[in-house]
Amino acid sequence: MKGKIYSTVLLLGIVLPDIVQADTLSTTNKPNILIFIADDLGWEEVGAYGHQVVKTPNIDWLAQNGLRFDNFFLTASSSSPSRSSIFTGMYPSSTRAQNLHDKLPPQATLFPDCLQENGYYTMLVGKNHGTNTPEIEKRFDYLKSTGKPWKMGKLWVDALRQRPAAKPFFMFAASLDPHRPYKQGEYIDPYQPSEVVVPPYFPDSPEMREDIADYYNEVSRFDKHIGEVLDLLREEKELENTIIIVMTDNGRPFPQCKTRVNVQGVKSPFIVYYPAIVEKGSVTESLASAVDIAPTLLEIGGAKRSPGLQGISLLPILRNPETEVREYAFAEHNWHTFRAYERAVMTKDFVYIRNWLPHLSNPSVGDAMRTPAYVQMLDDFKNGRLAEIYQDCFIAPRSEEELYAIKKDIHCLNNIAGKRAMKKELNRFRLVLKVWQESVGDIFPGEQHLKPDADDGRFFRPLDR
Repeated sequence: MKGKIYSTVLLLGIVLPDIVQADTLSTTNKPNILIFIADDLGWEEVGAYGHQVVKTPNIDWLAQNGLRFDNFFLTASSSSPSRSSIFTGMYPSSTRAQNLHDKLPPQATLFPDCLQENGYYTMLVGKNHGTNTPEIEKRFDYLKSTGKPWKMGKLWVDALRQRPAAKPFFMFAASLDPHRPYKQGEYIDPYQPSEVVVPPYFPDSPEMREDIADYYNEVSRFDKHIGEVLDLLREEKELENTIIIVMTDNGRPFPQCKTRVNVQGVKSPFIVYYPAIVEKGSVTESLASAVDIAPTLLEIGGAKRSPGLQGISLLPILRNPETEVREYAFAEHNWHTFRAYERAVMTKDFVYIRNWLPHLSNPSVGDAMRTPAYVQMLDDFKNGRLAEIYQDCFIAPRSEEELYAIKKDIHCLNNIAGKRAMKKELNRFRLVLKVWQESVGDIFPGEQHLKPDADDGRFFRPLDR
């Protein structure tokens, strides 16, 4: 049995903490822990990642004084399953909360529970998705899940001001930006459609430019709210004793992004500020996954490991950005507006996607389908006017396998799975995926697991398809 465990570990390219001695952090004063999570932020629309238009000065400051991850991947490109993985350190198939709106079971252990047992005051402020059950909500010391998106900064600051001074805190600061619908509240300096950068997989139309400009506005508002919290921590002289993470739950809410398991869907900006051990302005290309957050923060907070953790502590990378802790990351998509059964394996060089329902297209999320930009794309597609590079969300049947060389093709536009030279790589990814699926208890989701919402059948197809 032990040999089998080691074989699986080596194949998946990970280190099991109960087999290899953990790299522990010894600290007398427990650091505060703060996660800023955006709602539908693409990894590219952050100044620290090279964007020339979107203004994110506060996130950029954290990157300049912290560590930027360039290969951080989420476990799903859908809000609730992605967030459930962050809280549990487990993949969606293991949490059994793998579809949009699925809630974690009451018996699930969240890493804030373990921090709380070790003396932390725990807070969840903002979007509460996947953890929104009475059994889980009551376990937080402070929870406020309502609020207008434009007032989120005030909610975060108010929560921090009310915390007990004698305890270290953990706060999950969950923004509602830049989730649709747009044009909510006021924007200080709105972006103009003429200045946006249109990704190569979107048509450059007036409708698309206006949609992207509205999206930019909410990205900058998310950054502004982060700045309000940073100002408070500076005022309280707690900033340098706080580990701060900035990330997203899934890709931008546009076609070929959110709900997809390609780079646009599951790659996240991931910035860690922690002056105690992180070198200012450092960058790492080491691969990391959302399931790694829980074991990392539990180790830093000196708390016991929660049961069932499937991630790896990133503490060695925080200390030395050249360190590698995993060779593969994994993601899945089951249902969000439309049904799919996709699994993805990521390395620093490739993204491999296996699609078990190739007869179905992968359109987009329901709120994106309501936009003039999407309606125009669909009309152009139906009438033969849409260029092939923009057609991905309408194509059916789809390829059963996709392989992208992401160092050359970061936007996943050229599927090389059919090339003879890629046969060895395909076989490797097939085997790695099979072993991972067995290890996490992956199952084919039956119709009974799907949760209907207002978009079922309206834009695409009913659940019984």
